[in-house]
Amino acid sequence: MQEKHNIRMTAAEIGSLWIQYLADSGAACVLKYFISKTEDAEILLVLKYAFQLAESHLLTIDEIFRREGFPTPEGFTDKDVIPDAPRLFSDPMHLNFVKNTAKSGMIAYGLSISLAARADVRQFYRKCLTESSDLDERATQVMLSKGIYVRPPYITVPDRVEYVDSGKFLGSLFGKQRPLSAMEITHLFLNAQSDALAKALLVGFSQVSRSTELRQFFVEGATIADKHVEIFGQSLKESGVPAPMSLDSDIMDSTTPPLSDKLMLFLICQLMAMGLGYYAAAMGASFRMDIAADYGRLMVEIETYVHNGIKMLIGNGWMEEPPLADDRKQLALSGKQQH
Repeated sequence: MQEKHNIRMTAAEIGSLWIQYLADSGAACVLKYFISKTEDAEILLVLKYAFQLAESHLLTIDEIFRREGFPTPEGFTDKDVIPDAPRLFSDPMHLNFVKNTAKSGMIAYGLSISLAARADVRQFYRKCLTESSDLDERATQVMLSKGIYVRPPYITVPDRVEYVDSGKFLGSLFGKQRPLSAMEITHLFLNAQSDALAKALLVGFSQVSRSTELRQFFVEGATIADKHVEIFGQSLKESGVPAPMSLDSDIMDSTTPPLSDKLMLFLICQLMAMGLGYYAAAMGASFRMDIAADYGRLMVEIETYVHNGIKMLIGNGWMEEPPLADDRKQLALSGKQQH
């Protein structure tokens, strides 16, 4: 059935489109810089495809907002990127960034589809989900061909079905623990890998930021990410499972900023906020009490760090106000009449 487009957008539809516009405009700036520095032809093709997708998404969201009379966010523009700045990261790091972006996109778009009701918004997010899956496939195949794809760990395939017969399966906060389950390994590996990428970005940004305050903030974030990688890696090693590799060697020695401080701070807050979602999912999938307790403790640390970052965005006048619910009390007290 053809839907009439005079149906109002819901808060979920407005919110997801609004934050995606900011994210894609920021990603387009980062990709523009990466493309100008990438030398590997195969990696360059993936980056250009990712940039094309981001630009296409921006045009579609702007069109939807204009049709609704909704102000399109300013987001990030050419003034937030300096393509001529020296190289800050290696080509494989550029590819890792795109791989992580595709992964985040698939998660976000899947949620957006499930919450959307309007036909045009649902169609847009189905398209985005297909494209992000395709981007992930392209990035993965190039990583595999170059031998830089780090596979999650292997475990021995069980030879029979068994049931848990003891409360010891849940473990305790201290003492000897059972081996990790497959899902616990998956989440520990995923979060260690994501935090390794965050640390590399934070170290790089700390080298190039124009602001002393931001440099200190990025250094603090790198320390936090490094600690989390160590904690997750230790849990994996105790079960004889290898931890993912560091990306520190992919950071160059440039001290010239390729991106605006506003964009670098936004990217870090976005990445860390996404990490909170990963931690929450991991906590729900981890039956061992010590692992779940680690996630709960580390989530508080990340949440505090993200909030401090948002305060810095606000303090510098860099944070666009997201769409808010009507303040009914204020409307009643204002006494204003619309004609």
